[in-house]
Amino acid sequence: MSQSESSDVRVEEETVIVELPVGVELDKETGEQINEEFAEATGKPQTKYQLTLLETENPLGSGLFDEVKKGGEIAAENGITHWAIVVNEKIKGMAFDSNLDGLNTAVFESRSEAEDWFGS
Repeated sequence: MSQSESSDVRVEEETVIVELPVGVELDKETGEQINEEFAEATGKPQTKYQLTLLETENPLGSGLFDEVKKGGEIAAENGITHWAIVVNEKIKGMAFDSNLDGLNTAVFESRSEAEDWFGS
């Protein structure tokens, strides 16, 4: 099974959700595969928010951050205005956040906090 099969990219109402569960290897290859799915999801006219559920306990691979930047560019080009990152380790969320330019981003410890932020 490829690593992207362990991740999940879906649209719920106005939000593109990328779920990265425990055990997913976050490297350049995985990032590229996720970005392919992400580009399709953000291209839907109703989407305006991005929610990343970063649950993996694995370290973030160095090649991943180029893909995070590309994901940020894809999001901005497709009208995404807010990108929330929900983490169990704040340092990982901050690493994602620091690679997202041109978007309103924030790191949260729960999904409900992130969704409340979208509504504010």
